Amino acid sequence: MRSMMTISAVAMCALLAACDQKPKSDNVTINGQNGNVTISANGQQFSIKANGDKSGNFTMSGDNGHFTMKASDGKQTVEVNSTGGSTNIHMPDFVTSYPGAKVETTTIGSGASGNSGTFTFETSDSPATVIDYYKKKSAGEGLAQVMDMNMGPTTMFTAHTDGDKKVLQVIASTNGSGARGQVTWTVK
Repeated sequence: MRSMMTISAVAMCALLAACDQKPKSDNVTINGQNGNVTISANGQQFSIKANGDKSGNFTMSGDNGHFTMKASDGKQTVEVNSTGGSTNIHMPDFVTSYPGAKVETTTIGSGASGNSGTFTFETSDSPATVIDYYKKKSAGEGLAQVMDMNMGPTTMFTAHTDGDKKVLQVIASTNGSGARGQVTWTVK
């Protein structure tokens, strides 16, 4: 994952460097000693493809607030949706979106060591109601409570299975007349 993040940073720098260029097509290719990076953009979408040594190949793309990065071996993926949108994200059975909430952002990652994700949302319900919902849901899914903190306007709850094969953390804080929530999960 570290090499993928390094390549990502290099690719983003290359994208910025290419901004001042006047290419003859929508593609800009930067050749390096150990491979190349191709950047395609049309003002609405972008994609970056890096080809190099066996462990460094990946594709990154973005479209209207949705960003995806995938390793060419298919073992690592990161998906970010900064516009909320659909709650049809890939979550394990023990994680659900809060009923009636407006999802704001989602981040999902998968790799050789497991899968994880985070989503944020807003609801007109209180933080206590949000936490109570996730406590009941996690208990029904066989997760045991390991932390329950109430810090005034912010409440946090964490549950897991033995060996931390499944972990769920929910943070809910007061937001105007309701709550802003963040759900984070991990599956090994």
